[in-house]
Amino acid sequence: MFLTLLKREVFRYVKNPSVTIGTPILSQILYIIVFGLVLGPRIGSVANHSYISFMLPGLVMMALITNSFMNPGWSLYMARHFDWIDPILSSPMSSTQMVSAYILAGVLRGLLVGTVLIIVALILPGVVAVTHLPFVLIYLVVVAFLGASLGTIVGLWADKFDHIVLAQTFALFPLVFLGGVFYSLEMIEDIYILSILVKFNPVTHMINGLRYGMIGVAELYIPFGLTGLVLLSSALFLVCVWLFRRGYNLRI
Repeated sequence: MFLTLLKREVFRYVKNPSVTIGTPILSQILYIIVFGLVLGPRIGSVANHSYISFMLPGLVMMALITNSFMNPGWSLYMARHFDWIDPILSSPMSSTQMVSAYILAGVLRGLLVGTVLIIVALILPGVVAVTHLPFVLIYLVVVAFLGASLGTIVGLWADKFDHIVLAQTFALFPLVFLGGVFYSLEMIEDIYILSILVKFNPVTHMINGLRYGMIGVAELYIPFGLTGLVLLSSALFLVCVWLFRRGYNLRI
């Protein structure tokens, strides 16, 4: 049953790749073209790297966490709204297995989008090749897991379509754009309050770790950030399992 649910969730976005995979990749490529190729040469180097190389890890992380978040979020909401979740709840699967299937499907979607984006971006001029591959792989997996866990919670919480859009607009997107996608921490040192907020933003540590893996630049302490992300991901997963066991909002 676990594999059946996982296959169903994966097939849900694989059967329509132009929308679920192609659209987010295209949007990030447009960011790369406008900010990296057009404006990048005018901005100059950042942390001794071309602007496009500095910006790319942030764009990859943006696409990764957004897609891993959206997959279980929308899927769970639709399953609850149209009562598709009833056969799943009446199956012999445990709460852990149900949650794992939804989260793993989201992780795979996020990894697919992130990996394709990296491959496409590496063929562009001025982009530095991956420096520390193990760190790239670790951060991609951890962040995809975190995003999918968060999406699962939001998918359970949302009572209507607008609630998921609300979570994306007022929580996820601000965290991403204030996570250092387009700028280094050095650029905002004089803006004290913003600098503090950015340093405590978990997305900043996600981008910082992936940036280290891709171009070898880290502005924050890697072990601290990675440990925090692993703990946060684990905590969110346990919350998901707990909510399923309680039957929290499983029917609208």
